[in-house]
Amino acid sequence: MIGFLYRKIIKPILFKYPADDVHNFFLKTGNYFGRNNFIKKVFGKLFVYKNSILKQKILSLQFENPVGLAAGFDYDADLIDILPSIGFGFHSIGSVTYLPYAGNKAPMLDRLPKSKSLLVNKGFKSMGMESVLKKIGERREDSIPLGISIGSTNMPYKKIEEMADDVHASFDMGIRSKYFDYFELNISCPNLINIENLKEKFDDPIGFSILLNNLSYLNINRPLFIKMHAEKSPEETLALLDIAKDYKWISGVIMSNLVKNRENIDFDKEEVLNAGKGNFSGKPTEELSNNLITEIHKKYKDRFIIIGCGGIFSGKDAYEKIKRGATLVQLITGMVYEGPSVIGKINKDVSKLLKKDGYKNISEAVGVYNK
Repeated sequence: MIGFLYRKIIKPILFKYPADDVHNFFLKTGNYFGRNNFIKKVFGKLFVYKNSILKQKILSLQFENPVGLAAGFDYDADLIDILPSIGFGFHSIGSVTYLPYAGNKAPMLDRLPKSKSLLVNKGFKSMGMESVLKKIGERREDSIPLGISIGSTNMPYKKIEEMADDVHASFDMGIRSKYFDYFELNISCPNLINIENLKEKFDDPIGFSILLNNLSYLNINRPLFIKMHAEKSPEETLALLDIAKDYKWISGVIMSNLVKNRENIDFDKEEVLNAGKGNFSGKPTEELSNNLITEIHKKYKDRFIIIGCGGIFSGKDAYEKIKRGATLVQLITGMVYEGPSVIGKINKDVSKLLKKDGYKNISEAVGVYNK
């Protein structure tokens, strides 16, 4: 019922307003709701779905369900108190950068409803690592695993080593803060000015090695996941993971980030033709993400935990990624189009699919396509 009301009444109203404004409204509202115990209790009754079949202990972290909020929505840690009451199993803030960046020129967000996609052009908008840590303070609730996605400050660099130092500084602060249960290293944001004049990039083998060697000087003592490009070939992606496998502090990968190619067959042609500057989330990322999950799991199932991200709107979508090799999944766009009740619905539907296939726990279904 709640999902129906959102799709038929609330969403049509929200979609009349600029996406940037609606996003900011929900961040402010969510921040306020998170400070109200009564509202959180009511939301918990409305949205949270629990089933022991979904529980997993991964890398010493307890996950009540496999559905997390991807980085890119709560970039300044406004929602850390309310999201457990929406039904998420874990939550990534960010991406956060060492220095503040106001974001690219507005609009930074737009909607492509026919394509079930969002246009994104934020360019690592961030209040900066110091301000984010101060904002979190001691108020985070120890209820679901909380992670932080870290990227490079969106400013010009003369050398890639300088950009690696910037990322190093953020990780150093994040590790010292003790606030986070896991880290994400975002090497795949496509909306940056800071890479235009650099010969090497973090998503090519040379730049990737420079970055990982730099971060190796830190005591990264919590799980770290690398957020990868969707539009790299399997060979290019596996080449990067062939490098990453030798760094023991890298626990896994997130597959994957936004897409840039407007010739993608999952776009409505007229809709994408009229879209502004930026890159795209949602359904146009799904097939690319799924195929890369399969290839990574085939080669590295005993080395990397895979978090599937891209095009998840339903329990069926999430289950497909799980069967391809994802241990956990993340979403944003599905929640924007289907409403907050979609989190509980996905968890409920995944539970049904697991039981239908004869599994006693979600972990048994991970990568079954590749066995």
